[in-house]
Amino acid sequence: MKKILSYLIPAVILIGIFGGIAFKLKKNKAVSAERVYHNEPTETPVPNGKSVEPVPPAATGDLQFTGVFEPNRETKISAEVQGKINQIMVDAGSVVGKGQTLVQLDNSLLQLQLQSVDVQIEGLTADVNRYSILAKADAVQGVQLEKAQLGLKSAQVQRATIEEQIHKTTIKSPFNGVVFAKLSEEGGFAAPGVPLLHILDIGQLKFTVNVPEKDLKYFKLGQSHKVIADVFPDKTLSGKVTLIASKANVGNSFPVQFTVKNLPNHALRAGMFGKITLPNQN
Repeated sequence: MKKILSYLIPAVILIGIFGGIAFKLKKNKAVSAERVYHNEPTETPVPNGKSVEPVPPAATGDLQFTGVFEPNRETKISAEVQGKINQIMVDAGSVVGKGQTLVQLDNSLLQLQLQSVDVQIEGLTADVNRYSILAKADAVQGVQLEKAQLGLKSAQVQRATIEEQIHKTTIKSPFNGVVFAKLSEEGGFAAPGVPLLHILDIGQLKFTVNVPEKDLKYFKLGQSHKVIADVFPDKTLSGKVTLIASKANVGNSFPVQFTVKNLPNHALRAGMFGKITLPNQN
């Protein structure tokens, strides 16, 4: 009897193990079946047993292009000569006119140099006059008169150079615009190439849209199109095509640029968005 039991017990254990494995596999199969995606029919049933496909929304056919307004011109103003900044007459946000004085540099040393040259010119002028009289009377050689005349011309050139340097210590606005940023302060040191002010011209704006190749035919140089700024949807602006890119950008579309006159009080700002809508082209 013991010998029979010794064979039966392992057999029962093995049957139990295999049974458990079979049960687990069946359960996993059921879970997997539930997770499989089943494509639902796209047609909608109707009472008569037939089916109809959903109707897509009607397309207007209008073409719409979104773009960004940019300054017509912008520049960072720096000094042409070095010197201490005595006065900055504008601040960020100031509206400036062409030729308006923006920055005044210290020119006291140049003024002293100018006075010194004026003294030299006065003495050389007297020498030229004196030698001219003596040369006519053959009292002096003509070479002395020539040297005095050359010295006078050299001093006059030196004076003109100093005057030009003094003129450049007064920095003026190159065009009508708005001061976007003030990059230095009074008491600082100005040097050529170091920006002092950043000025934008937004009296007119550039508006640029990216146009796909197939729609480029709708734009011609000199054409005018209606431009709507997102912040002023009730105001219609006129944009004149001034540039159609000869090369596509990274997105394989072509930048088309318009010139747009700003609204009163420069209401439109650089960086704002707008759009152009072309009527149904069909």
